[in-house]
Amino acid sequence: MSDTKYFREVMEIEEYEYTAGPIGTKFLEGLRNGKLVAGRCGKCGAIHIPPKGFCPVDFQQVTETVEIEPMGIVKTFAVIREDFNGNSLREPVVLAFIEFPGVSGGLLHYLKAERPSIGMKVKPKWRAERRGSINDIEYFEPL
Repeated sequence: MSDTKYFREVMEIEEYEYTAGPIGTKFLEGLRNGKLVAGRCGKCGAIHIPPKGFCPVDFQQVTETVEIEPMGIVKTFAVIREDFNGNSLREPVVLAFIEFPGVSGGLLHYLKAERPSIGMKVKPKWRAERRGSINDIEYFEPL
């Protein structure tokens, strides 16, 4: 018997619309243009992806962005073999948390790799048609 609980109700969060704000908009515009854009604090120089409206180091408003290298490193990953109902997936899905050298934070995204591993260097596989969404990255793949 499984202790897993499933909640099939629509969550209240789906009823809200969120705006990206000025710094988040720059991040989304970067994705639309096939670039990874991070926020840079003008006071301490800390760089964060995804960018934050206020620096978590010194609480200053973040107004600057920098393009970062699209090479990331897999910090951790999970292999998903079943859907929410416990049915086997045709192919396993890998989700990975990807960090970028010199940048705080990271991105959680799909990873397409035969043998995923922690420390693996990866790059984004961009969709041909992009709209300004995290889904403009189809998945990350090994370098």
